[in-house]
Amino acid sequence: MRSPLSFLTRLSGRPRPGPERAASPSGPAGGGSPFLPRHPVAAAALADSLASRLPTLIVAARRIAQNAGGGPHPRRKAGVGEEFWQYRPATPGEAATHIDWRQSARGDRAFVREHEAQTPHTICIWCDNSASMRWRSADSLPLKAERAFLLALACAAMLLRQGEDIRLLGTTGAPPLRLRGRQALERMAQALIAALRATVDEPALPLAAAIPARSRVLLFGDGLYPVPQLSAFLRAATARQATCTLVEIIDPAETTLPYEGHTRFTGLEDETTVLLNGDATLRHDYSAVWARHQDQLRTVCQAAGSPPVPHLTDQPPEQALLALHALPGMGNRP
Repeated sequence: MRSPLSFLTRLSGRPRPGPERAASPSGPAGGGSPFLPRHPVAAAALADSLASRLPTLIVAARRIAQNAGGGPHPRRKAGVGEEFWQYRPATPGEAATHIDWRQSARGDRAFVREHEAQTPHTICIWCDNSASMRWRSADSLPLKAERAFLLALACAAMLLRQGEDIRLLGTTGAPPLRLRGRQALERMAQALIAALRATVDEPALPLAAAIPARSRVLLFGDGLYPVPQLSAFLRAATARQATCTLVEIIDPAETTLPYEGHTRFTGLEDETTVLLNGDATLRHDYSAVWARHQDQLRTVCQAAGSPPVPHLTDQPPEQALLALHALPGMGNRP
């Protein structure tokens, strides 16, 4: 998958064979303190790390979901729910536990208190496992893949509390994993870790054919995809009456290119190494390329029905969930 850092190849005017994918800064040439990590974290190593911290991560996801809030989707008719809908006269044979005795005591008829039904939405979640996700610009920051993992779990926790029908998408085209019950988050986390162990670093979006019709799809990835590829996927999803929202996981260095002096940029996905001098002109050109890529992402995502939700890894994860919760079709909105 293509990273804005790989756009440096264009700016340098050097030819490059093959498709553009992700790149990361490895540090000043000729010695000095490198920008860590110098190389992408292996998928198996990240899977082992996540598995060893799984209980803590699930607790954190539930806490984030609770902080972000969430509620049911009203259907504006009687049914199973928590919000009061109306009183109706009790029918013959009505169970005594259904009677609202306080309301009934005001007259000579028995009344039943009805609640408003809630509509469970089908919401699919997908996490990007490509090598460009297993990078960070500083040890104080999480890997983009780790933040995506945590946000996906937290989002699922929030949506499960709302009574939604949650499913986990893969990239193989297999039917999505349906998540339900008290162990839903644990099953989801284990499935995400298993998918990470099995990844072959092939840049791929999920197959649109596996998306349930009329569902909502949440894509947790870095947005470093060729725009035509993303646009084709979104068109295919729209044909299935699905609405896709990209939660764009961004490392702060990807927005500003904060490197000075001679810096070697080493590709994460088999690109040619690029050695450049980080000066004001380069940062200006890079800023223009980054802004153009973001504009293209917004255009194709909004055309498909939902704007992207950008999230910087140096920001609290709750901010991303609150932004998702505010989107039409999410949170308390019908």
